[in-house]
Amino acid sequence: MAHPFGQQASLADDQVDDLLDDLELRCHTGASAARGQTAVRRKVAVTIRPADVIARKTSAIAAITVELRRQGLSCLCPEPVAVGSVFHLAFAREQLDVAPVLAICDRCSMQNDAAFEVRFKFVQEVDVPAVAPDQSS
Repeated sequence: MAHPFGQQASLADDQVDDLLDDLELRCHTGASAARGQTAVRRKVAVTIRPADVIARKTSAIAAITVELRRQGLSCLCPEPVAVGSVFHLAFAREQLDVAPVLAICDRCSMQNDAAFEVRFKFVQEVDVPAVAPDQSS
């Protein structure tokens, strides 16, 4: 699909699947691996706590997810998170019905004085429920 440079184009899920099927036929590439990496853009409240049992009750950071994947997530936090550390993530169950998970912080970048973009990789893959049209923002 030819797109002019500088314009952002969004594809529907069925278009992505068709393109991945075509890619698999042309390049002998496993499309299932690419499908497993697809992200869902969804804003969900998440509470971040250290995974250490002793420190878990002493501090918590309230964040909002930006992208969700089976393997991890990206979120915006009001303060930095230690890269390489293990954290306990608890989602707002009314927004996302996923049990609390353990995750390793693999990136933390400063957006401004009060916002940090943080990326976590889950210790085990998580089944992210499909997004209903009224829940996408």
